[in-house]
Amino acid sequence: MTSFVYAFVAVLATGLVLATARADGAVPLDRTERAVVRHVNDARADHGLGPVRTSGALSRAARDHTRDMLRNDFFGHTSSDGTPFDRRIRRYTDARMVGENLAAIARRRGGAATIVRIWMQSPPHRAVLLTGELRRIGVGRRWGKLGSSQQAVVTADFSSRR
Repeated sequence: MTSFVYAFVAVLATGLVLATARADGAVPLDRTERAVVRHVNDARADHGLGPVRTSGALSRAARDHTRDMLRNDFFGHTSSDGTPFDRRIRRYTDARMVGENLAAIARRRGGAATIVRIWMQSPPHRAVLLTGELRRIGVGRRWGKLGSSQQAVVTADFSSRR
């Protein structure tokens, strides 16, 4: 099963950086985005960490990056205009630390639970999920064509409280 899932899920290494930025606001998450948050919090609880709370600003950052990847047919932390993820997230939130996880998964190959499980199996993604200082999350998931196949592309942006 694991090799089958890996054939359909693409993930990139993540990083943690120090950052500063702007304000927050409410953005409703769809059912799958809420499920990603729930599974992230389950994984954190399994490791004795407190939950992350959703952030409208981070959700906007995540959704905008997901749209950018689909619109410009690429998969990576750096935006299509060359902006690194920490500077991109800095446009949306005032935080000293940020992190980001990405996933792309083909239709009917799994949902939120699969994505979080894959992140937990990848040391860099796991490090982001299990960083206690990262207490806020925003998730952006969209379906679209990435390369030659339809994919659910997910961006999860994380930040410290401040």
